[in-house]
Amino acid sequence: MIWLTLNDPARGCNSYLLGDEVTGTALAVDPLGALGPEAYVLAAQDLGLAIQHVVETHVHADHESAARELADALGVAVSVSHRAPVAFARRPLHDGEVITLGAIRVEVWETPGHTDDSLSLVVRDGHRGSDPWLVMTGDSLFVGDVGRPDLAEASPEAVREAARRQFETIRRLMTLPDFTEVYPAHYGSSPCGGLFMSRKPQSTIGYERRFNRFVRIDDVDTFVDHVLSSLKPPPVDAPRIRIRNLGQAVL
Repeated sequence: MIWLTLNDPARGCNSYLLGDEVTGTALAVDPLGALGPEAYVLAAQDLGLAIQHVVETHVHADHESAARELADALGVAVSVSHRAPVAFARRPLHDGEVITLGAIRVEVWETPGHTDDSLSLVVRDGHRGSDPWLVMTGDSLFVGDVGRPDLAEASPEAVREAARRQFETIRRLMTLPDFTEVYPAHYGSSPCGGLFMSRKPQSTIGYERRFNRFVRIDDVDTFVDHVLSSLKPPPVDAPRIRIRNLGQAVL
C-alpha cells in the first residue's frame, strides 16, 4: 500500500492519498483548496499512481475543498455520502460499500454526528492480510477529541441530537482492533473539534480508547454535555464555506 498525507498546518487540515502499488490505482480523500488539485495530481504522478476516486468524508465548513476541481480534472465524480445535500453531480456512497484498488479494500462506514453525511473509511490491504490497517475518520474521531455537532445544525435540540448520534458513532469506531491506525481530517489548530484536540495528526484506536476522555464516557447524556461544554468558537465564515462546498455558490 502507498500512503501519503497532504496537509495545511495553518488550518490543521489533513488530506490523504491512498494507492495500490501493483495496479497503480489510487484515491484522494478530502483534498484541500489551500493546496489545489494540482498538488494531488503531481503527488500521484511522483508515486506512479493514477487517481480513480475523489472522496469527501463530509461537507466541510472550515475550509474550501478542492474535491470538485480535482474530480473535474480527472474526469470522475466526487464520491460523497448519499446523505450529503450537495448541488452537484456525485457518486453516492452507502454504509458497507467497498471501493477496491487492486488488493486494497476501502469500506465505507456511515458515522454521523459531526454532520449527518459524515463517513469514515476503513482500509484493509490484501497484500498484508484481512485485518483493518487504518481508518480515515473525517471529523468523527480526532486525536484526543471528537467532532463538534453544531456546524450543520441550527437549533439547540438538533445539535443535541447530532451529539447523541456522535456518541453512537464513537461506539462503532471502537469496535475496530486496537492496532488500527486513526487518520482524522483535522488536528491541533482546527476549530472543528473541542478544547482537547491534540496537535498529533494521527493515532490508533487503542490509544484513543485509553486516553481520549470522550471515548471513555459510556453514558450518552454525559457525553453530550461534555461535548457541548467544550466547543470552540465556530470557524470563521463557516456558513459561506459550507454553501460553497455544497455547490450552492460560484467557485
